Amino acid sequence: MPLQNYKMISIIDKLIYFFSILFLCTLTNSIFLNQTGYYLSLILIVFRFYLTRDNPFYKTGLEYAFLFYIVAEILSTIFSIDPAHSFRNFMKRFFLIPIIYTFVYSAKDFKSTKRFVLVYLGAALATMFVYLGLSYNYFINNFYQLYESGPSTFQYPITSSELMSFSLVFLFAFLMNEKMTIKYRLIVFVLFAVNLMALLATYKRTGWMGAAAGILFVIVLGRKWILLIPVMLLLITSAFIEKNISAVHIYDISSHTLVTKDEFKTGGRAYSILPEDSVFYVSDFENGLIKIKNSNVLDKYNLGSPVVDFKKWKDNFYVANLIDTRFVLMHKNANNKLDRVDEFITPGFTRGWCIANGFIYVIDSDSGMTIFRNPLNLKGRIRITKGVGVDNEKIFVDSAFAILFSKSKELKVFSLKNSLPDKLIVTKKFSDRSDLIFYKDSKLIIVEDNGPKLYSIESDKIIVTDVNKNIAGAYSAIESDNRLFITTTKKDLVELELPFKNKLIVKSFFNLDFMPKSIAYDNGNLFVTEVKRSRLLSSVDLYVPSNFARLALWRAGWLIFKDHPIVGVGDIDLADLYKQYKRTFDKEIQGHLHNNYIHLLVTLGILGFIAVIFLLLKIFIVHIKNYSALKGEPFAASYALGAAGSFAAFLVSGLTEWNFGDHEIITMVWFMLALSIAFVKYRKGKIVEAKD
Repeated sequence: MPLQNYKMISIIDKLIYFFSILFLCTLTNSIFLNQTGYYLSLILIVFRFYLTRDNPFYKTGLEYAFLFYIVAEILSTIFSIDPAHSFRNFMKRFFLIPIIYTFVYSAKDFKSTKRFVLVYLGAALATMFVYLGLSYNYFINNFYQLYESGPSTFQYPITSSELMSFSLVFLFAFLMNEKMTIKYRLIVFVLFAVNLMALLATYKRTGWMGAAAGILFVIVLGRKWILLIPVMLLLITSAFIEKNISAVHIYDISSHTLVTKDEFKTGGRAYSILPEDSVFYVSDFENGLIKIKNSNVLDKYNLGSPVVDFKKWKDNFYVANLIDTRFVLMHKNANNKLDRVDEFITPGFTRGWCIANGFIYVIDSDSGMTIFRNPLNLKGRIRITKGVGVDNEKIFVDSAFAILFSKSKELKVFSLKNSLPDKLIVTKKFSDRSDLIFYKDSKLIIVEDNGPKLYSIESDKIIVTDVNKNIAGAYSAIESDNRLFITTTKKDLVELELPFKNKLIVKSFFNLDFMPKSIAYDNGNLFVTEVKRSRLLSSVDLYVPSNFARLALWRAGWLIFKDHPIVGVGDIDLADLYKQYKRTFDKEIQGHLHNNYIHLLVTLGILGFIAVIFLLLKIFIVHIKNYSALKGEPFAASYALGAAGSFAAFLVSGLTEWNFGDHEIITMVWFMLALSIAFVKYRKGKIVEAKD
């Protein structure tokens, strides 16, 4: 080979190493840089092969399994209901498979493979330190209870949780399997603790479940049976340490202080409360709608689905809103009992509703506004889509204006004509951290970085009239019986003077020891509901909204599969198809089915499902064989054990997520497999060198 080519190959090798390190450093924090590092490494390896004619790709034993999968994808694409879309997704998955071959080659030797592992773990832990720092703000401001999620720092929290679960399993494998001095064991334990805290900080059960499965598999594969005892005790303790709470608190606030009059627990989850005369109604979620007087349950109404809200419409008509976004119309009879009259629903994904002017105004994030004018004629509804837009989350209406606020923080103000939205008179975009929490009589309260601001609608614009920087962490406002209360993440309850005089004037300031779920005021009494759920136990709670939505997706997925059983519908986004198969009241639309196995049945049919299961089984066997081959080899055996456990974590997380189709997750899966294979490959080289 000419000297010039040797120099070029030397430069190429250095570039491959550089881009490999870039890939490793960004596996858990930047998909763009991560994929840049991978594809440039792959291109350079192929170019090197062109120059040297020296095949760089090592046979893994998975080639036939990958070929079977690729054939299944091609057949599914050919017969897909959307071949172009299916082909694009197939190409994305196809071009990620060479990650395995790229990093078996890039590792070069045993020492480099070990270095790659340390760089990956070091970068992952550095990322987690940053994540923990940002999570601290979530913790001190009680955002976990408010959002039921950790911060979205580098990816969606659910993706972060799965990535963190992999590194946690690796660190556990090193702790359990590696022979280390006390000093190094202590260091690894501290890093494991940091990783565990970061994983918990994502507040995502998918990653938690995967990590638990991965750690259990590491214990079983490593035959460290004694460790099963503390792990099982930890899981059981964690499940019961955080108890479920559902309670109603009644306070007398006539003297501007909280004086407890009564408090009691409910059997469900006290989502909202409606006081009326000497009784009150609690929307107790799975426990239905309950009518209470003096702490005694007078009536209980089972409406067929969890109740999240209950409001009076007009005359003796009431409306219950269910978790599946259905509305149930109820009527109070002469005996003061509620009779179920009818149920109604809007065509889209309902995000907000209010009652004003004797009408019910409902906003759907994907299909405009629906207005119900008469409880005796629910079919005489009015649909408004012009100018409404999409992504709306909140709606407020009074006699003058209808106010919409979207997920993208865009405010829209419509004038009313005959109590119906007429003209769009104001549109204003706010910052990403803003939120509209209240509107009445041309006055809006919008929470921004420096506190709640009072805006006034004047002609075709809105202007700021006041800001109260002393109210920190405001997240909702509730008007009840002409009293206005703001709740904060600091567990404070602030009453503001109403009506506004262009000022946010505090009348009373109360401190609770919990974040209220809902508030109502009646005749000097303040009714506050408290709901707290165990995050771990919620994994098996069928009525948790995310679980409820998953069950709806799986139900529709099974129906789609039955209509396309052989090669599926193609590797496509399933949102449009899901709309055709879902029940009318299943409103949350997703492009995937939150389950690897059901999703594969739908997209690739039974043929593709068998192909992928065969591939996953072969990979699982390779991981186990790699650990067996490396047993007793310092560092490498612990890595192979962790890689096997991490793959088990991936498979279990796939029960509730489409992580096989998640770019970041599958990249990590192929990478973990690559280094496990590399250790076995280069150990053989070490043995040969030792014999020589």
